[in-house]
Amino acid sequence: GGVGKTTLAGVLYGRISHQFNACCLIDDVSKVFKYDGPIGVQKQILHQTLGEEHNQIYNPHGGTNLIQNRLCRRRALLIFDNVDHNEQLEKLAVNPKSLGSGSRIIVVSRDAHILKEYGVNTLYKVQPLNHTNSLQLFCRKAFKCDNIMNDAYKESTYGILDIACGLPLAL
Repeated sequence: GGVGKTTLAGVLYGRISHQFNACCLIDDVSKVFKYDGPIGVQKQILHQTLGEEHNQIYNPHGGTNLIQNRLCRRRALLIFDNVDHNEQLEKLAVNPKSLGSGSRIIVVSRDAHILKEYGVNTLYKVQPLNHTNSLQLFCRKAFKCDNIMNDAYKESTYGILDIACGLPLAL
């Protein structure tokens, strides 16, 4: 946690979404599942990709069929962030083969085994920041500049960088 997975997903969405006919970024799949179940996620997918409310979904199977029928000819980008159980992906039953040609589904999770179990083709592990980037981020947030302006803060700054271990959220 705190390495920047959600931030990267949002930036990626902003950079590549224009290449797709239908786009969806669900920023907390786990939370939506907790409160609204798979039907809540399916309604968000349809609303974001087609711009329509879909209140006629009464069960996950119906939602899956509607998604497949409405998106099967569209080049879609679906990003699911904070997936914390394999069952969440299984219950959605959405895969690139049921979407139009060139579609992509990106799943963001802390647990690589969830992605492997689901059959994700490519796994990308977000790395912590290196020392230089950690120092720059910390200085921007703490001192509103790119480096340590006062030598009195050097020792404390380097101690904080050691504790944070390159995690942007901690910095």
